[in-house]
Amino acid sequence: MPSLIAPHEKPRVAHPAGNILGEGPLWDETEQALYWVDIKGHQLQCLANGNVRQWSFDEEITSVHRHAEGGFIVTLRHAIARLHLPEGTLEKWLTPEPELPGNRFNDAVVDANGNLWCGTMDDAESHASGSLYRVRPDGDCQRQDSGYIVTNGPVLSPQGDWLYHTDTLERLIYRFAVDEHGNLSGREPFIRIPQDQGCPDGMTTDRDGNLWVCQFGGWRISVFDSQGQLREEIPMPVANITSCTFGGPDLSTLYITTARKGLDNAALAEQPDAGALFAIETQTHGAPTPAFATQA
Repeated sequence: MPSLIAPHEKPRVAHPAGNILGEGPLWDETEQALYWVDIKGHQLQCLANGNVRQWSFDEEITSVHRHAEGGFIVTLRHAIARLHLPEGTLEKWLTPEPELPGNRFNDAVVDANGNLWCGTMDDAESHASGSLYRVRPDGDCQRQDSGYIVTNGPVLSPQGDWLYHTDTLERLIYRFAVDEHGNLSGREPFIRIPQDQGCPDGMTTDRDGNLWVCQFGGWRISVFDSQGQLREEIPMPVANITSCTFGGPDLSTLYITTARKGLDNAALAEQPDAGALFAIETQTHGAPTPAFATQA
């Protein structure tokens, strides 16, 4: 089976961000720009035409997606909000878990019907208080699954008929069937990452339905086919690989976020590029990312 990575390609530093917890990369086709967050650094960053802009906030910003009515929809520590750029102003909209102050939002994805799928987690990473939510454009916010310490990587298959969601500390990726109304059913264990390969974190799919899984503490990205079989491993020069997405003019460049979180001084000396934004050229393509509140 041919490699999905372009010949002689290795991950390269696209920006030496030094993020504490880089996450949530979003390729914005309108701007031809890559947005991502540093959750623990309370920052949103944007790489366009070789230049980087950044915005700082008073709390964690954990994911970012385009809003069809302008600006962005973001998840913060406790809230889902509208973000207006370049001003960097926030309008908080929904707070689904006021009874769980120790929780925070983590990863998110938007489906083709404009729904936001977002997970919460225990920020102390000790209690299984995290849940997966579906947020419709009209503000209907429904818990879809629960019992996670750290939720991660909700992502959909190219046809939108499967949703993958990760229980990071259990090293387990679940698969759910998605019907035409955006309802989930049939949760099943789909992929388990071996204990010596770190924990599954953020992920994306390509046009053929392969699942690209970032492995925190695993020094790699693993690519699984639509049946859950390992197809390829991409070695990385840093340990904590957090998330990835396809971008570039033809959506063939894989952008990868990483983290310095959890690394001591010796590990940081060994991994000077920890926390950087990486890129690697592939021989496949992703799909455009839908905007929140658009309808198929």
